[in-house]
Amino acid sequence: MSFIYQPRSNAELEQIAEIILGRYARRRSGHFVDIEAIIEDAEITPIPRRGGLHKFVNGYAATNPKYIVISESFASYPERYRSILAEEFCHIVLEYEIFKTGILPIDAQPHNLTFDQHQQIEHDAQYLARAVLIPKDSLIPLWREHFENAPAGVRHAEDCRLIHCAESLESFFVVWPLTIAYRARDVDLITDGQCRSYFSDRLAI
Repeated sequence: MSFIYQPRSNAELEQIAEIILGRYARRRSGHFVDIEAIIEDAEITPIPRRGGLHKFVNGYAATNPKYIVISESFASYPERYRSILAEEFCHIVLEYEIFKTGILPIDAQPHNLTFDQHQQIEHDAQYLARAVLIPKDSLIPLWREHFENAPAGVRHAEDCRLIHCAESLESFFVVWPLTIAYRARDVDLITDGQCRSYFSDRLAI
């Protein structure tokens, strides 16, 4: 099926995240967003795949958009598993605009994406996944609280203090500290330069 994807601005992606979080509000418990339950509510099924899939990709939205295929090797690492699921779900959300209805259309057909279209939607899906898993109304006050109350041992070193914030919030959102750092950059809690210097080059994704 031919398809033209229209890239979204960050502001539009934030709005879509708010729609998703509002529609599936019962799947949010405090700061934690249950992405697996949201995917189930949207009538999409994750399928764990054995073998060496992770050597090529972590996961992908299947040709049939009712399924997400994910490497079984990540199942025991919820911080990574949840991020992969969220990103692939957001691919489907953006392609089929299911944020408008909450579920995938019964007659949804697979899209044939060009390389450029895939690159465009990849960026947007990653951003949207972070915005859904790490809602800014939770992140901003938590980050500021941990920044202000950082232990004396890290308080006077900017890199250590920011890394402390990201690592401390891992248990709230159940995602990698690096993902939290990217989200902190998204909402201007840290700069792009700080994100690259203190996180991208130093913390494993």
